[in-house]
Amino acid sequence: MNDFVIGFITGIPIGTAVGIAMEIALGIREKPWSELTEEEKKIRKNALSIGIFTLIVGVIVFLLFIDFI
Repeated sequence: MNDFVIGFITGIPIGTAVGIAMEIALGIREKPWSELTEEEKKIRKNALSIGIFTLIVGVIVFLLFIDFI
C-alpha cells in the first residue's frame, strides 16, 4: 500500500473520533435553539456557514491535489 492509502485509512477514524469528542465536550452546556437570543442564533449561523465553507474548500483542494499523489 502506498502512503496515501495508509494516511487515508488512519486519518478518517482519527478525525471522526476527534470530532465526536469535541461535540461531546462542547455540547454539554448547549441550549436548545428556541432558548437562544438573536445574537446567539446569529453567531451559530455564522459559525455553521464558516464550517461548511471550510469543508467545501478542503474537498476542492483535496480533489485538485489528488492527481499529484
